[in-house]
This record gives sequence, structure tokens and C-alpha cells, in this order.
Amino acid sequence: MAQSLGGRYGLPHGAMNALSLPPALRFNEPVAGAEIARFGEAIGTADPIGRVEQLARLGGFERLRDFGVPEQDLDEVGAKAAARPGARANPRPATPEDISQLLRSVW
Repeated sequence: MAQSLGGRYGLPHGAMNALSLPPALRFNEPVAGAEIARFGEAIGTADPIGRVEQLARLGGFERLRDFGVPEQDLDEVGAKAAARPGARANPRPATPEDISQLLRSVW
């Protein structure tokens, strides 16, 4: 998601990762819960997703709309993200619609 957003709009990759990681973790939790829990242990929290959101907010990253991403583009961005080769490495297969919904959750 971060690459699709950054590439399309010229947005900072780190900021897009900060916004994309929490919904991606939630999406993958049903199939990668143990791995996400280990990540939480590594960063010293029982709520790794919440902590990642908190860190993003500390960095000033809250919503895609704050970066000028138009809501009407989210379906197309979701489709482009789903078509990227890296999407095949995701622990849980994600359709373009799934990704669009994840993007909307942080729009």
C-alpha cells in the first residue's frame, strides 16, 4: 500500500508505511497473530497495533487525506497495490477490494 501511495502521489514512503502498517497488521492478524504478538514483545507492548498507531501519530501521521490523497482514488490505488508483485508475499491474500477498505480505514 505504501509503495502504491507514494509512487502515485509522490508521498514520503516512511509516512505511508506509518499509516498503512496498522490496518495491514489488523488484516493479517487472523493468519499471523503469533508473529504479530512476537513483534509486540520485541517492542515491549501487549498491543503492537495500538503502539504502531501511537508512534505514527507522534510522527504527525494520522490520515491519508492529510497528505492530499483523494478519496475517489482509493479503489484504483487498492487495485494497483493488489497487482504489485510484493502483494503476493502478504501472509493473507488481499483482493483489490480488501486493500481499498484498508486504505479507507486510514483515509
